[in-house]
Amino acid sequence: MSINKSMTFYEDLINGLKSSISSDFDGKPSRLAILAGTHTSTLTRLLGGERQKWLNLIARIADSAGLKIVSARGSGSEQTREVCFIDAKVVHSGSSLPPPYAESYLAVPLASEAGAGPGILPADELKSWVLVYRHLRSIARRSNLIAVEIGKYSRSMVPLLHPGDIVLVDLDDWGQDGYSSPGNIFLVREPGQEGGGKVKRVSVSGKGDNAIINYYSDNVHENEPEPYFLQQDFDGDLRKAIVGKVVWAWTDLSRK
Repeated sequence: MSINKSMTFYEDLINGLKSSISSDFDGKPSRLAILAGTHTSTLTRLLGGERQKWLNLIARIADSAGLKIVSARGSGSEQTREVCFIDAKVVHSGSSLPPPYAESYLAVPLASEAGAGPGILPADELKSWVLVYRHLRSIARRSNLIAVEIGKYSRSMVPLLHPGDIVLVDLDDWGQDGYSSPGNIFLVREPGQEGGGKVKRVSVSGKGDNAIINYYSDNVHENEPEPYFLQQDFDGDLRKAIVGKVVWAWTDLSRK
């Protein structure tokens, strides 16, 4: 999204939405409305300028504060790349369909479980790229992604995840909302580890210097919970323990 510095916050917002609908949603506002959980008519009226009153107030405050809209695609921290299909191979079952739209996919770097890290991955740690359909509900609006292959001998998350399965990790979603129970799955580090090394469920108990972070496995018969003292083991910084949240997974059902 190209931002004109002479435009107001309101104009940037509307133009950005129109640009996104055109490039990411095949020009159909209804698709964005469904993803946003609103009615198409509401979004259409917003784009047409019929809901300016409350937006203008927000825009005036934003303009006064010097805020600008910056497209997530332009972020220098992104791992993900846009896709350009050139003679894409189509399987036989889709031979009668038009070719896939490049704008509907992201190319996400694939790394081994031990080599996944929180920053830009060194080229020698990347194995390949994985194509991701960007309009899936769990992936939409996410951009800083990596794909991580479960290690050959890693069976701690069986039966949910098996060796060779691939998980998609959002590096910008590392649990800022807290961990009330060991439900969500994350790519995590052990104390002193630079990269991400394990896929685990996570919970945090206690507060401050007494906070304990626990890593849980689904294969509890072979893997006990791993408790760590947040202050002692991770210098009180949860970001040193959590690399990112697992938001999607690919699994080979023929092996189940």
